[in-house]
Amino acid sequence: MLSWVVMYVFACNPKEKTHKLDLSVANSTALDYYNLGWQQIMDYGQYGAAEASYRKAIGIDPNFLIGKSVLARLTLDLGERLSLYKELQIGKEVLTGDERLLIEVYSAFVKLTNVREQTPEKAKDILNKALGVAKKNLGIIVRKYPDEVYLKSEYIEILHALYGARPALDSLEKLRTPDQKRNPFLLGYQASMEAELGLFDLALLRADLLESIISDASVPKSYAVYADIYLKMDSLEKAKQYVDKGFALDKRNLDISRLKTKIDTKLQSTAH
Repeated sequence: MLSWVVMYVFACNPKEKTHKLDLSVANSTALDYYNLGWQQIMDYGQYGAAEASYRKAIGIDPNFLIGKSVLARLTLDLGERLSLYKELQIGKEVLTGDERLLIEVYSAFVKLTNVREQTPEKAKDILNKALGVAKKNLGIIVRKYPDEVYLKSEYIEILHALYGARPALDSLEKLRTPDQKRNPFLLGYQASMEAELGLFDLALLRADLLESIISDASVPKSYAVYADIYLKMDSLEKAKQYVDKGFALDKRNLDISRLKTKIDTKLQSTAH
């Protein structure tokens, strides 16, 4: 699977005109690995593989600040995250325009992760500030660069966190381009929000479509989506079957690990 993804990303025509945000990166191969990392984490749920891709990106170009900001959001090493956050705070001063808007969003979420680990009692205020920055900045970016599907994905997540499933679904319908209707992340997230609204049959149909698009049993993404839907349906045994399959494939997948904790906790409570 990984070799196919690498071939796909590296085969893309660099001269093809797209509405994407230009990033300050000196090496095109570093940018390829950065884009590959986004595809791995968002579309396939391969957190471990994505971290390796981001590390390759900044290994090739140590000055790739946006690349460092994404790695900082992903690493589990607090010391490394704190060090990267300092680099982001210093380095972002040289960034301008829309790239500066993006680094402000990522820096805010790195700070949130650090605060949650160091002083969790202060996390709620930091979360609210981060969501505000993300809503404002990503709202500008996704409308200027409609091909930035992963930034658009994060923006929909922010709207969901702030306003709930229905407004986020409405925004997704307005912002998603025709080519993005089969994007694995957006399709899976749409299914999850529909399940949140009780539209279980529709959510399961989208999960089936997602599974057929991915068409690879070694990719954890569809297992996470099915587990989330069945959890919302209160079908805990089915949810556990899916979440355990996904967890076996990638224990680093945050969505799956959080779902597993919820499902196992509910199952334990019902057993007593």
